[in-house]
Order: sequence, then C-alpha cells, then structure tokens
Amino acid sequence: MNKKTPEAKIIVALTQVEELSLKKKRDILSVLPNPTDWISEKHSKTVEKVLGDKHKTEFLTKYSLIDSTMEEMERKEVGWVTYYDEEYPPLLREIHDFPLVLYVKGNVSLLTSDCIAVVGTRTPTRYGQKVCDSFTHDFSRAGLTVVSGFARGVDSVAHKACVTTDSPTIAVFAAGLDVCYPAENRGLYESILSSGGAVISEYPLGTKPLQYHFPERNRIISGLSRGVFLPEATLKSGSLITARLAVEQGKELFVVPGNINSPESEGTNKLLQEMPHALVIESEDVLSRLGVRAVSVDTEVVELNICETLIVEALHDKELHFEELLEITSLSAGELSTMLMNLEINGIIEQTGGNFYSLS
Repeated sequence: MNKKTPEAKIIVALTQVEELSLKKKRDILSVLPNPTDWISEKHSKTVEKVLGDKHKTEFLTKYSLIDSTMEEMERKEVGWVTYYDEEYPPLLREIHDFPLVLYVKGNVSLLTSDCIAVVGTRTPTRYGQKVCDSFTHDFSRAGLTVVSGFARGVDSVAHKACVTTDSPTIAVFAAGLDVCYPAENRGLYESILSSGGAVISEYPLGTKPLQYHFPERNRIISGLSRGVFLPEATLKSGSLITARLAVEQGKELFVVPGNINSPESEGTNKLLQEMPHALVIESEDVLSRLGVRAVSVDTEVVELNICETLIVEALHDKELHFEELLEITSLSAGELSTMLMNLEINGIIEQTGGNFYSLS
C-alpha cells in the first residue's frame, strides 16, 4: 500500500477527476492498459477521445499535483491500493466493473482475507437486529471478515457486532474517507479502526455521499465477498441491489425468512420466492455452503428458579411489558425487578425500551 510508482500516481490522479464516470475510467484502461501511456504525447489524442477534452485537461492538472495529493493522504493516514498492487482484493479484481483504486484507512491486509457481506434494511425490527447480530458473531468467530456499507440499520448492527468482540470488519464508504456518513456513526468509525478493521472507498478525500455513489459502493461490498447475507430487507432496500449484484458476480446469496406481515421483511421474502435455494435459518447453513467450519462457544449453564423459568417461557416468542410480567409471575415489583436484572446480567433477556423485555 502507498506505493508511489509512476502507475500509482497516474491512476490515483485519474480518480481525482470529478464527474468522470466509472465507465470512462475502465474504457481508458481497456484502450491503453499501460497507465504511463495516458500522459504520453504519443497517445494524447486517444486519451482525449476516451475522456473528452475537459476531463483530459483536468486529469493532467490533477497529475501535476499528485505528489502533494498523496502527501495529504499520508498525513491523514489514508493509503491507496491500485489495480496493479498485490494487496488488491483478488475477488474484486474478477468483477467487470472493478475500481481502479481503493483508498484505505486501517488494516489493509483485510482486503485479501476471506470475506462475507452482511447488508439489509436501514430500519430493522428487533428480529432483524437479533438475526444480524447473532449470525455476524458466528461469522467472525469462524474467521470470516464481515463487510458492510456503514449505513444506518443492519450495516451498523453488523459492524458493531464485530467491534464488540474485537473482530475486524470492513466498512465500504459511499464518500471520501474523511466524510463520515451518517454523522452519528463517528464513534463506530473509530471503533472499527481500533479493533483492527478497515474503512475503504473508491472516492477521493472530500467526496460527498451523492445518491448514485451508494449503488456503486454496493458492487464493491459484494465484489470483496464470497457471499452476501441478508437478515432483513424492505422492497426498496438498497441491499437488494447488493444481492442482485452478488448473483451477477457469481457469489453465494444467503437470505433469512421474515414475518410475512412486516414491511421490513418484504424484500427478503420476495427474494426467497425468486431464489428459494438462498434460504438459511442458522449461521451453520451459511458457513457449510462456504466450506468454513463453525466455531462452538462454551457457555456457562445458568440454573433458573421457578419464577425465572416462567419469565423466560413467557418471553419465548414476544416482548412483554413489566406490568404484564407482574401479572404472569404474581411477584412484587421489587422481586420482579431483581429477577429481571439477574436474567439481563446472565445475557438471557434484554430490556428493549419503554419497560418492555424480550429474550436476548
């Protein structure tokens, strides 16, 4: 990473050209595979024909400033990996619309690790959050690097599941790496880096998260990964774009069925109608299809008394309010509070807000 070869300088300069489409960037690579030809007088007319006069002029201007541009990135601890570098992700290299450069902050070695993408709705239900958290923990324990898009909802749940266990994760940005979007994920950004993860983007520093960047980003999420896992998605969820890109790229697709009455599961349920082979109901289903061995976790057996057992059984398939649990157990408020606290400490139940409780 951070190799200042002539090819790297030229390619990085090209990515600095604003409003230059991905297609144009790939076109010049296919017409002139050797980047040093892009700045030679001999091929000047060819470059102008591919990029257009305006973009050719901007490219050459960016190239004349490339040393200071690279120095600025180094000051901000942002590196770069070009298509020609050995650190470039091998699976990403195989997709037809691969990015010429990945800007990286954090652990660059993750780019060549065994990855799985976890994506989904920005407004997950409690069910979707639990499924995402549980599966993601199992993926990380099995040695897979979890890749997601740093968005609100399922993406954030997946990244948080990794950082809480100090497992590395890759966040793919739809903006420059110095633009934290969404802003409320600033703490998550720092946690990803401090837990050995990486944040990456194909966009130069300062690039804003424009609407069309998100579907472009999605091809990188799926392209890095051996498979894509969707715990929950609406019909309009951008994660469905990632799912379809994964299929086009020849990747595995894993989808969890959801509540047929929940809008947050309409997208994933529709996917399962179209591709029933994508159905998974436990993390081992995913891992076995990828040929990865699941790692069992030894858990301490917790003995429950009669009332605690009654609480757990009552919460088997639903959330209940504190007042409802009072009625079910016939305990005093103080006694019930103590038992609920003990069950929370042991990781058996959790308070879900508004004095409601559910199984963890």
